[in-house]
Amino acid sequence: IEDNIQLERTIRQRLSVVLKVEPVDVKCYSNFGFGYVCVKNNQIKEHLVNVVDKMAYDSRQETVVISFKDSVEFVSYIVFDKGNENEDINFPKSDEIVRRWIANYNGEMPLDCDQLNIQYPNIYRIVSKSLDELLRVASRPELLIKNQQARVYPCADCSYFENLPTSTAENQLQELICSAIELKKCSLSSLYIQFNKQMNSVCILATDKARKWAKIDSIYIGDETISKKKSLSYHLLLCPVRQRDDADAIIRHEIFAGKANIFKHSGQNLILKICDKKVYDKCLDYKILNIGKGTTVSMMVYTGTLTLDTNEIDVDTWYGEEMLRYAPNIIPFIQNPDHTIFRLKWNAQVWLEQFERIDVLQKEGSRNKHNEQKCDHGWSNEMRHLLRVTVMLNTLAAIRKKCYTVGNDKIRLNLNNKLRTIVYDHKSKLQYGGPMPVQRTPYQTTEVKVVNDDCLVVYEYLVNQGRKPLLLNMASATSPGGGYRKGDGAQEENLFRRSDYFRSLDIDLDEFEQPSERFHCTSTCKLESIANARSMYPMGEYGAVYTSGLTVFRQTEKKGYEFMKKPLTDVCSLAMAAYRHPPLDGNMLSPKYAVGMRKKIENVFAIAYHHNHDSLVLSALGCGAFKNPPDHVAKIFRSIIEQYAGFFHLIVFAIIDDHNAGQESNPKGNLLPFQREFEHLSFKAIQPINQANTMFGPYHFLLNGSTVSDVSIYDLTPCNFAAKCRDLHDSKHTRQYSHPPLCVEACVTSACSQMNNIVHMNSFIHGNICPHGSQCQDINDKKHAREFEHPSDCPNGSACQNTTDDHERIYRHLPLCKDGYQCDDYRKRIRIHCDAYRHCKPDCQYCAYFHNEQHIEEYQHPFPSPCPWTPYHCALYDEFTKASDTKIVSRQ
Repeated sequence: IEDNIQLERTIRQRLSVVLKVEPVDVKCYSNFGFGYVCVKNNQIKEHLVNVVDKMAYDSRQETVVISFKDSVEFVSYIVFDKGNENEDINFPKSDEIVRRWIANYNGEMPLDCDQLNIQYPNIYRIVSKSLDELLRVASRPELLIKNQQARVYPCADCSYFENLPTSTAENQLQELICSAIELKKCSLSSLYIQFNKQMNSVCILATDKARKWAKIDSIYIGDETISKKKSLSYHLLLCPVRQRDDADAIIRHEIFAGKANIFKHSGQNLILKICDKKVYDKCLDYKILNIGKGTTVSMMVYTGTLTLDTNEIDVDTWYGEEMLRYAPNIIPFIQNPDHTIFRLKWNAQVWLEQFERIDVLQKEGSRNKHNEQKCDHGWSNEMRHLLRVTVMLNTLAAIRKKCYTVGNDKIRLNLNNKLRTIVYDHKSKLQYGGPMPVQRTPYQTTEVKVVNDDCLVVYEYLVNQGRKPLLLNMASATSPGGGYRKGDGAQEENLFRRSDYFRSLDIDLDEFEQPSERFHCTSTCKLESIANARSMYPMGEYGAVYTSGLTVFRQTEKKGYEFMKKPLTDVCSLAMAAYRHPPLDGNMLSPKYAVGMRKKIENVFAIAYHHNHDSLVLSALGCGAFKNPPDHVAKIFRSIIEQYAGFFHLIVFAIIDDHNAGQESNPKGNLLPFQREFEHLSFKAIQPINQANTMFGPYHFLLNGSTVSDVSIYDLTPCNFAAKCRDLHDSKHTRQYSHPPLCVEACVTSACSQMNNIVHMNSFIHGNICPHGSQCQDINDKKHAREFEHPSDCPNGSACQNTTDDHERIYRHLPLCKDGYQCDDYRKRIRIHCDAYRHCKPDCQYCAYFHNEQHIEEYQHPFPSPCPWTPYHCALYDEFTKASDTKIVSRQ
């Protein structure tokens, strides 16, 4: 309520109507939050103060309550210029401030004057009782004491915030406070905000137009609610505390009575946050703490003035201004190895707050016209790239230093000096053909899991389980590391930021750190040193790059790329590129790209088995930014897993739906389609059936059914029509194009359980069923027999007596002898004739001759033989119809 005249009129009216009191005078000072009422006598005054006590300002709205007091104390705050944070300033003493106060404002002796608290030594709390004096202060709030500038905030509300996100800026907080009290802008004379960055706290003084702040309990910073406090926590500095274990033991010490938490541990300095003043005072009295084994530490007040982490990457040193001067690209920094960024320490929490803050600022920008830039997608995208570039620069710094710190522990980074890179291109051959080298798979089953987790987290878990996994790097075909230099956010870039992967693939950084040994797998199955490393890119359509000996030492992006306490060593990864934006047929890859994708994935499995890996960490290859349809890709993976069942112990798809999920190509994300395809699935190992044109893992049986072809990355161009090709038996076509193998299940059981699975039917050849079945007249035509499948011969041969439709449809039979059972050669058992013809009674389809004995003898009927005396001359039938109990009737 800012209109003092209206306020006075309303109070006068309320006193008269509600309390029947006619005041002599009413005076309000809304900017200070108080006023006075003059009444006729002390009796009325005593009644208002001691009986009424409070009165609602408006009968319709009781949120504003007026309190009646006999006297009032005015609490004001004097704020001295704190200067540079690193300066040690001696602020005036309380008695010096009091003397200057009295002299400057012609005032009385203040009731109290003290430093606000130890965290804000430049702010003093002063209590006065004279209204006239207060009005003089409000008119001249500037003070000069011992050549130090100060400002007075009369009748101000003092509050605090603690545990703010470290990325919170003063101007951001001011905007949030102004928004909370519904003001567009607050002047310095009304609102004062002071940060203590070391203590991660804020002091807020609000007066005049900003006094509404006194009624606000909390604000939102991003999605987090931050509550106001009327007092600050207490902090103790303990030193020397060298080990984390010592710090944990200290907070359990009985002196703290469970009221202490670790605020910060840097070097040998441990700062504790104490939430009980009695415990805090007791610790200051003791000064020394014995933590056992003859070890003692000193306890003293901590104000935040002791700088503990001046060399961290934070808002002041990098994110606030310095980072914004650069484009997102690591190369200019590589060319300047002495840049400051390489000397700063990593703080995962600060980085994560900066990263998450982008979304917050975007939301705020969309609501605030003054921040239109921050609601722009381009701005937020560039900020994310800059932050990821910062991670990569810090990764490079750690690799160059061969160490990093986690807490107070220095972790040695022992990179593998035998890091090995093998390039597989279209000339590469993994193994020569010949007799089948294996007769059974290494495992009885291959288990498949789909998890919503980070691929390196899954990889580490498998290593800890004693496995030898291979990680699929969903790579760029043209750029080593994809866009990691610019801070792109896909899987390959993430791997580069968390490891020394660049030593394997990015030859432009070879001078920065010892590069990997690089080899090429030749057409003679040999590994030859690569003379020109630039030939590695672009990768061949079906090519891949195998790297062994990688060191991973950073955690996930969700954890702020925090350093790992124990690096993960000897990591093996295979870089394979998916198709970028391939043409689709509906929600499936067009035939050419479906065939090509299967060949790519098949090479992943072949290379993994070639290097003796027992498990795979895969993902939704190409289903993110490259827009391959996840349902189709999952089914392609399944067709290959069926082929390799038993060759691997475990296959894990580690899939996280990121910003690329929910697009037109993957409206339900990537995780769900793979979960639906592989949920609770375990693939039973198959054994080689030694049949031409079948596959057993990477081995393809040749026409003789006993030897296998070379295991190659690429031999012939895959036919776009795959198993549906109409020229499968055209020798010219098959010499030019490769085709899928036969379905093993169909070969073994003469039937396939996946005939309705389009991907399976395209991935494996199934013979076309002749529409004429066993009645086909062209069954002996060689060309027709190659193109169509016909029923097999009846196992009963000429002795078969089953003439049912189902049986006749399933099996091929010998021709029927025209004489049937009446055949003389059949009765004489003439072997040549009996082996050439079938002798049986044909089924009678419709019978009107069941009284004809010859007909009944020559044909099979679905009913018992008719009684010759039926129905009126049969004594047994007559007995049956007249019997009272059919159970006693003769069985005849």
